[in-house]
Amino acid sequence: MRALFVATILFCTAISASAAMTAPQEGPVDGRFDVGGRFIRLACKGAGRPTVVIDAGMGTAPVEDAGWQAIAAQVAPVTRVCLYDRAGLGQSDPAAPGPRSSLDAAHDLHAALSAAGVKGPYLLVGHSLGGLHAQVFAVQYPADTAGLVLVSTTHPDQFSNWLTLLPASMPGEEPAVTETRSFLTSMQTDPSKNEERLDMQASAVEAHKLTSLGEKPVIVLTHSPRFRMVPGLSELVAVRLEDATQRMQRQFLSLSTNAHQIVAERAGHGLPHEAPAFVVHGILQGIAAVREQPPRR
Repeated sequence: MRALFVATILFCTAISASAAMTAPQEGPVDGRFDVGGRFIRLACKGAGRPTVVIDAGMGTAPVEDAGWQAIAAQVAPVTRVCLYDRAGLGQSDPAAPGPRSSLDAAHDLHAALSAAGVKGPYLLVGHSLGGLHAQVFAVQYPADTAGLVLVSTTHPDQFSNWLTLLPASMPGEEPAVTETRSFLTSMQTDPSKNEERLDMQASAVEAHKLTSLGEKPVIVLTHSPRFRMVPGLSELVAVRLEDATQRMQRQFLSLSTNAHQIVAERAGHGLPHEAPAFVVHGILQGIAAVREQPPRR
């Protein structure tokens, strides 16, 4: 980890220097912005292109989250970086009652950025569920998407694939299997069972529409294969689920001809808090890859 930290500092210094002469003068942004009668919290600092936009996992409000604040602080000397709280999180207003999908989240984010005057294209950094939303954003707003950094991101087929890999239901099965099956089933079929009322099936359909970003960079930051996503499962079942998860993470590489994966040695799904230097390094790699792209015509 020390070697990664040193490499990140050197990398940060190099790409910051390369952009210093061309970075536009941009003031900080911190406020609540109208997205059609509701207000979404957005906080941005730093200057330069591309603008990095961070979307966190379920239930996490990055603007108020110390882990994401620390990551943004290391990105800001290199380029503009924005933290965004989804509807109902942090200081963002709740959405209208009823289920939501990744498409709703993508529309909210685009509207908030537009209202705040934060121009794209954006390098979208999505952790867990935030990465699913980022995929849908890239479908809806391709011209405003410079690339993706997917941080232990939810795959569109993740929950359905896990369900098929669990043992068939039987009397006397281990309680962890029963609980996992119930959780995955409810996530698939009942948006009211998760705190953001997200319709996972609708979101998966929306994310599957992203088939290619062409040559736009995609950086896949994957948690360690040693991680066990569901505590309490027997090792045989846990390994089966994790092997499938690692395969799904590799599938993200097909989204671009300019895709790269980095796998954490030990850190689990909570990469932004367990291995922040790992996440910063991945974001800086994404920034550098975007800047290497030829200018758009």
